[in-house]
Amino acid sequence: MRKFFITTLLAMALLSNLVISTAFSATAADKEAFKAMLIEVLKENPEILFDIMKENDSKFIQTITSASESARVNELEAKWQQDKKIVKNFTTEKRPMLGDKNAPNTLYVFSDFLCTYCQKTAGTVETFIKQHKDVKLVFKAYPKNDDSKIALRWFYLMNQKDSQKAWQLHDTVFVHQQAYAANPLQVLKEIVRQQGYDPESIAKEAESKKAELDALINEDISEAKQYQVTGTPYLFINNLVLVGTQNLTTLESALKFSLK
Repeated sequence: MRKFFITTLLAMALLSNLVISTAFSATAADKEAFKAMLIEVLKENPEILFDIMKENDSKFIQTITSASESARVNELEAKWQQDKKIVKNFTTEKRPMLGDKNAPNTLYVFSDFLCTYCQKTAGTVETFIKQHKDVKLVFKAYPKNDDSKIALRWFYLMNQKDSQKAWQLHDTVFVHQQAYAANPLQVLKEIVRQQGYDPESIAKEAESKKAELDALINEDISEAKQYQVTGTPYLFINNLVLVGTQNLTTLESALKFSLK
């Protein structure tokens, strides 16, 4: 245990001065001396690090990951303090929603079906909503091109019919993202066919309601520009901003901070 602790501390010191600064209350000279000592130990006994990593690989990775995530959240909290001062107002009517619609907290997710990072984030935010009955998720469209809009129209249309099946379509498009990129309509038609709908009928309805559905999408885009959304995924939990792929730990931290 002592050997693992020393080696982990050494690796953390080499990876980030921030960890040393956080773990020890000391002068700059003390910190540099401590760092030099650890580096000297590693130079003299490099095999220790590799042996311990092999013996305790999961613990080692968990320790480094935890320290990195802690540093990231600390940086985010400084930004979130400023985010809280700016109230964000988004339209929720006719938007796909997960969770209790009366939940006091809201997670807005600006997403795009052709975005690989959105694909990774989709499952995380859905898990987060399942774990938090006091948070609802509201989907917002931010398409990168016309092919992205096709799935968004179908998603919003299906949401008018059956919210659960709309989210099934959402998840399935992400699972088959590459196939969708190659042939959007073929993938969408197959999804709704398996849901028990006539795919040709849905396709005609999506086309006939194109102006109505595009108005919803364009309103989302306008809101994205208003709040300086620069890409996808782009999340707002209450008034806090989260940019890019997120994990459950960061979402938890953001929710707690927003309620302070």
